[in-house]
Amino acid sequence: MSSKQEHNQNKEIKNIWWILPSMLIIGFLGWQVSSSTQVSPQEAQKFKKTLQVGRVDACAKNPSFPTKSGLKPPFFIDLRQADGPGLKIIEARKNGKVLQNKDWSKAGTLGPYTLDKNGVIYTAPIPFVNLRDRPMSIYNQILKIDERTGEMDDFMHLPPAAEPTQENAYGIVGMSYDCSNHSIYVSSLAGSGAESEVGRIFHIDLATKKILHQLDGFDALGLGVFNMKSGKKLFLGHARSPEIFSIDLDEKGDFVGKPKFEFSLAAMEGGSYDNAHRIRFLRDNIMKIKGIEFSFSLIAASDPQRNIYLFDYDSVGDKWKFREAHPQ
Repeated sequence: MSSKQEHNQNKEIKNIWWILPSMLIIGFLGWQVSSSTQVSPQEAQKFKKTLQVGRVDACAKNPSFPTKSGLKPPFFIDLRQADGPGLKIIEARKNGKVLQNKDWSKAGTLGPYTLDKNGVIYTAPIPFVNLRDRPMSIYNQILKIDERTGEMDDFMHLPPAAEPTQENAYGIVGMSYDCSNHSIYVSSLAGSGAESEVGRIFHIDLATKKILHQLDGFDALGLGVFNMKSGKKLFLGHARSPEIFSIDLDEKGDFVGKPKFEFSLAAMEGGSYDNAHRIRFLRDNIMKIKGIEFSFSLIAASDPQRNIYLFDYDSVGDKWKFREAHPQ
């Protein structure tokens, strides 16, 4: 959880990680962004001046139910599936207590998650090693864990670009929360295949469950939002390459333009041909990326090599500077 991450921002955290009416074709890769009301250049400039540089999820907090169940903070969410499917909450200390609701196990293997300002946990099922006779449609479903009771319920299903197939059973793979408008960004690989990149990135209002905006035609794994001097950006870990992209966001949090290349993990000293599986922003404006080998294969994805990449934000140059890479 956020308290654990902030305390260990410069240390390795092993095995635990917390992803319309008209369409406009953008770029030669076929990226599409759903239409929305465009703001004027003057409004956009005013918005940039009001931004406070840094992470946008600092308001996210721990749920209250673990404390009611006898756990003492700090604690963290464990989605390693090491001894069975589901989600666990563990005290962040040696031999810390473990909390696991039976309903969480029934949901099967879970992958991405994020917390909101109220302590609600949002997560999603992911395929793991095999599909276990589960309908592939469940992998494009967001689940919600109540901050007070710990009860897990369906939150909403996202529309896939195409029906999932045995070639690619993945659906939702990335999530990121934005405090400024109580919304989340969710990436889905549903419908993509070896020859077709049709992944979607959704901007969702949590209060109304409304899809505010979506980007089509980009397969993203990890997601993370950061306020830079030049404006708010959503950073995207490409599922098909070791490259990191970003897309500008307006004052409503909607996508502006098309994804732009930022850097490649493979080009970093000590880096590898990794895909950015998780993107997190820590205190002191540090970008932390968990890289894995990803090829849409369930067997290969069940136990991938993981590497950690750290970048520091250079406020003068308004860019990211590589610090280090090491195995997790």
